[in-house]
Amino acid sequence: AACSKAPETTVDQKPAPTLREDRSYDHLVLEARGAFFKEPRDIDTVEISAQKYKEAIAIRANEYEVLWEAARSCVWLGNYGPEDKRKEYVKQGLEYANTAVKLKPKGEQGLFYHGALAGKLADLDFMYGADGIKIIEGRMLQLIKNKSTYIYGGPDRVLATLYMRAPGAPLSVGDYDKALKHMHRALDIEPHWLENQLSMAELEFRLGKKRNNHALTKSAHRRLQEYFLKPDVKPPMAMGSDYEYKEWQKDARKLMEEYK
Repeated sequence: AACSKAPETTVDQKPAPTLREDRSYDHLVLEARGAFFKEPRDIDTVEISAQKYKEAIAIRANEYEVLWEAARSCVWLGNYGPEDKRKEYVKQGLEYANTAVKLKPKGEQGLFYHGALAGKLADLDFMYGADGIKIIEGRMLQLIKNKSTYIYGGPDRVLATLYMRAPGAPLSVGDYDKALKHMHRALDIEPHWLENQLSMAELEFRLGKKRNNHALTKSAHRRLQEYFLKPDVKPPMAMGSDYEYKEWQKDARKLMEEYK
């Protein structure tokens, strides 16, 4: 089957904005940030955030910080947004991330979101699978080499998830040993970030089943109970992630159901 390449386009650089446009740009960026961090976060507030970033970037596209933040809103919507719009948001985000990486080739946020968005595009459309996987793996390895622990061990967590879910060789990069190595690293970096615990539980379940190892399955059950499922459990690190935490709890229940 023909494979597609993840978009490599960047945002066109505009002529210097007028004073009025500059003011409007600053205002839009503030609104975009405010909408992303509004409590409680939900799909509507992040869609507003993405729209404001889009309007700001239409005025000028030369500020690294604003470009990666816009990419962050887009990857969030790729994960949690309305299903019929996810792919569109991810492609838009890739354009921002490509532009951010071009402006600052070693900037960790730009590299992280470029990888995450390419991987998400591969998830949403298998036509982009091979290219998306190559980009996400390359970017995360680059970040780890640069000693990045962005978003609580993000590069290691993302790589571990890729290695545990992708098919193994020769089809793709799947590799349980690598997954385990990177998952342990992410947990060492930040055990209290619950996405790390959720990913480790998934890995333990998969390995427990593959290797017929009940101790691993038991450990995954215990982990999910402890961090997601016992009564009145709360995220120890909230930081605007209540929405995500509820989604992670749903994922935890699905895993418990799947690996009874």
